[in-house]
Amino acid sequence: MFKSPLSSVEEKLNANFGEFAGWEMPMSYTSYMDEHMAVRSEAAFFDISHMGRLRIKGSIEELNKLIAKDLKSSQAGFMIGPTAFLNDKGGFIDDVMVYKISDNDWLIVTNAINREKDMKWITSNSSLEVQDLTFDYVMIAIQGRRVWDYLKQKPDLKPLQFVLNTSFLGEEVFLLSRSGWTGEDGLEVWAKPEIGERIVTKLVNLGLKPAGLICRDSIRQEMGFVLYGEDIDEKINPIEARYWVFSLNKDFIGKEAIIEALKNGVNKIRVGFKFTKGDRTLPRSSMPVMILDKPIGYITSSTFSPYLNRVIAMGYIETKYAYFGYSVEVNVRGKKVEGKIQDFPFIK
Repeated sequence: MFKSPLSSVEEKLNANFGEFAGWEMPMSYTSYMDEHMAVRSEAAFFDISHMGRLRIKGSIEELNKLIAKDLKSSQAGFMIGPTAFLNDKGGFIDDVMVYKISDNDWLIVTNAINREKDMKWITSNSSLEVQDLTFDYVMIAIQGRRVWDYLKQKPDLKPLQFVLNTSFLGEEVFLLSRSGWTGEDGLEVWAKPEIGERIVTKLVNLGLKPAGLICRDSIRQEMGFVLYGEDIDEKINPIEARYWVFSLNKDFIGKEAIIEALKNGVNKIRVGFKFTKGDRTLPRSSMPVMILDKPIGYITSSTFSPYLNRVIAMGYIETKYAYFGYSVEVNVRGKKVEGKIQDFPFIK
C-alpha cells in the first residue's frame, strides 16, 4: 500500500486514515458531514496525492487517437476534460483530465486505481513517451464557495486554465490550476512533498478546513460525478453513463461503438435517486431498483447528503423506465426504501 507523502503533517491534524485504491489516505479529520458543509458554505482542502499523474510526450496525432475528446482544438495552458480512454467496445478504460503544455507535451490525471493500467495501455497502443510523476509531487485541491475570501487573492486563471512553475502562498509549485471535483470554485496544486507540507500548514493557518475522501465522495455524488469502479468501468460506455467525454469529429479507439450506441440506443442509462427525508437507510451497490415491485435497474453508489439532509444515490435503469420525477423503491435487505428518479446535479 502506498502512503501519502503528506501523512506526517496530516497526522498532526488528527487525520483518520483508511485504504483507498491501494493508498493509505485521510478519510476524515472530524466528521465528514462537517467537512462536506465546509466545502459547500466556506472552504476546505483535500489531499488527492493518490491520483495518477502522467507526463506524455510525442505526436499529438497519436495521443488524439487514444483520447475520446479532440485535442487538436485545445489551447496550450488549458485542461481538456473530463474525457476518457475507451476500449474497442466503447467501455471506460479510465476517465481522465488532460493538460496541454504544447502539441507534443501533455499531462494526464488518472484515477488512482487505473494509473498502471493506463500507462500500459498508452504504451501498447502508441509510441508515446510516458513518465510517471505521481510520486514526484503531491496534489492538493482547495475548494469552496468562499475559497477566495480565505485565500485573499484570486489567481489570474480562467476555469480549467493552469500554469507551470509558479508561486502559490509564497511557495514554488510545479502546477497551479483553477479546477476541482466539487462543483465549487477553487484550485488544484502540484508541488514537491516538502513544499506541500508547508502549503497544508499555511492553508490551516488561513482557516481552511482539512477534508478527507469520505467527504470528497459525498460532494461528488451531489454533483452527479461518477467514480471509476463504482459507476463506470470497462463494461459501461459513455452513452449509458450519460457522460459526454467524446468528440465525433475525429477518430479514436471506441468511436465505432459509440456511434452504434447513439444510432441504435442503449438498454440502460445512469440516473440519480433522491430518497425521503428522515430515512437514512443507505442502498448499497447492486441493490435492485423497482417500480411497482418490478425490477428496472440497480444502485451503483449512494451517500447521505448533509447539504440536502437526505440520502441520494445513482445507478442504472432500463432506458424505457426513465420516468424522471416518478417514484421508485429500492430493496435494502428486505426493507423497501422510497425515492424518486432524479437528474443530475442534485444541487445547483
